[in-house]
Amino acid sequence: MANGTDIFNHLPGLKSIGVNNTVKNYYINNFLFVIFIYFVIHVLIRTFISPNIGLDESEQLLLTQSFSWGYNTQPPLYTWIQYIYFELFGTNIFALSILKNTLLFLTYLFVYKSTKIITNNTILSLVAMASLILLPQISWESQRALTHSVLLTTISSVIVYVLLKIKYSTEKVHISYYFLLGILISMGMLSKYSFAIFIFAIFIASLFDEKLRNFILKKEIAITLLIIIILFFPHFLWVIDNIAIVTNSTINKLNPKNETFSFLMGIVNLLKAIILFLTPFLIFIIIIFRKSLNNKGNKFLFTFFITVIITLIIFTIFTGSTNFKDRWMQPYFFLMVIYIVSKINTKDLKESNIVQYFKVIYFFMFIIIIALAGRVYFPDINKRYSRLNYPFHQLSQQIKDLDFNQGFIIAENKSIAGNMKLNFLQSTVSAENFEQKVDNSQKFLIVWEKSFPEKAKKYKHLIKKQQIIKTKYLFSNRNDYKLNIAIVQHEKYNKGH
Repeated sequence: MANGTDIFNHLPGLKSIGVNNTVKNYYINNFLFVIFIYFVIHVLIRTFISPNIGLDESEQLLLTQSFSWGYNTQPPLYTWIQYIYFELFGTNIFALSILKNTLLFLTYLFVYKSTKIITNNTILSLVAMASLILLPQISWESQRALTHSVLLTTISSVIVYVLLKIKYSTEKVHISYYFLLGILISMGMLSKYSFAIFIFAIFIASLFDEKLRNFILKKEIAITLLIIIILFFPHFLWVIDNIAIVTNSTINKLNPKNETFSFLMGIVNLLKAIILFLTPFLIFIIIIFRKSLNNKGNKFLFTFFITVIITLIIFTIFTGSTNFKDRWMQPYFFLMVIYIVSKINTKDLKESNIVQYFKVIYFFMFIIIIALAGRVYFPDINKRYSRLNYPFHQLSQQIKDLDFNQGFIIAENKSIAGNMKLNFLQSTVSAENFEQKVDNSQKFLIVWEKSFPEKAKKYKHLIKKQQIIKTKYLFSNRNDYKLNIAIVQHEKYNKGH
C-alpha cells in the first residue's frame, strides 16, 4: 500500500499541510483507481439487477437493428458505437452498460487531466474529478437514463483537454492537433445538435486567448475544417432529407411561445436550469473551501461560460423558447468543476478541507449506488415502478409458450418494443417513430399495453385471437403488469409453411 503522504509531500503549496498517513488519505490519493472501480460496480449492478431495459436503452436496441446515416431527432454516433459494442459483447444489457460507463469514466479522467494542466497539482485535479459526483445529472441521471448527452459530455471533455494542452504547451504545436480536433469536432456534431453552442463558445473563448487564437487562425486549420466536412457530410445530407424529423421534436421540447415577454420566462427558466445543475456542487465546494477560493480562476473557461450563457439567452429571445431542463446544461457546465477548483489557492488550503470534501464525495457515491439498486429492489415502498420493474422478460417467456419465438413484432411504444427486441433477438421489431420494413413471410406479433398500435391496424382483420398476459412487477408482491398480445399469421406466411 502506498504511503498516504507521498502525493501531498511532492506537490507545491501542499507541503505545509502536514497530512497524516491514514487510510482516508490513501483513498484520496488513489481516487482515480477508486472511480474506476466505482464504474465497474455500476456495470455489474445494471447488468444483474434486472433483465429489462429503460426508455433510452430501448431506443438503442431498436435503432441498432439497421445502419443509417441518421435515425431520429438526435445524430447517430451513439447508436453506431452501441452497434460496435453489441458486436463485441452481444446484444445484451452488459453491452449497454459498459458503453455508458466507459464514457462516464473517460469524462472523469479528462476532467482530471485538464485540471492537472491548469493547476499542475494532483490533489486539486482529484478534487475536480471527484466533484462530478456532486452534479446529479452526471452522477445520477446519466446512470438512470441518457445516452447522447453522455457521449457529448465525454467528447466535450476531450476537446477542452486538447485545447488546454495546446494553450499551456511550451513547444511548437504539432500539425497532428489539427487532425485530432477535426475528428473530435465531427464526433461532437454527430453526437448531439446542441454541440453547436459548445463549439461556438469554445471558438469565442479561444479568440480571447493569444496562444489558442494563433492556433485556430493558422492556415493549417483548413485541415480541421476539411475533416469536419468529410465526416459530417453524409449525415448532413440525411438531415436535409429528414428535416421535419430533426426539428419538430426539438421545437416541442423547447415549448416556444409567441406571447409578449415570453422570452423573460424563458430566460428565468434557463438560469434556473443552470443553477439547479450546479447547486449541490457549489454548496459543498464553497462551504468546505471558502477560505481558499481566492485565485482568479482560468480565464479561458470563464470566457467559455459567459459565451454559453449569452448565446443561450439570445437563442431564447429569438425563438421564444420557455422550457429548459437542467440535464440540457450538462455538456456545457460540467466544466465548472475545473474552473472553480482552479480558483483554489493551495497556500490557504488545509488538509482537513480535502479530507472533509472527500468524505462528502464518498458518502454520495455510496448513496447513489444504494439508491439506484433500491429503486428497483423495493418498488412497493413508494408504489412506483421503474422501467426496470416491468416484467418483460417473464412475459416474453409466456409469449414463447404460445408458439411465437421469432418473426415481425409491432409494439405500442419504444419501451415495449425495445424489451421485445431484447427477448426476441432474431425478430425485427417496429414501433411508432421506429420504422422497419415489414416482411409478410414472417409470423407477426402485435403487443400493446393501452392502445392498439396504429401501424398494426391494417393487420387487425387477420387476428384470429388476442389475449391478455400478466405477471407481477419485478420485485413486487402486490400489482400485476398486463400486456395485450395478438399473434398474426399472414396469408403469405401460411402459404409458405
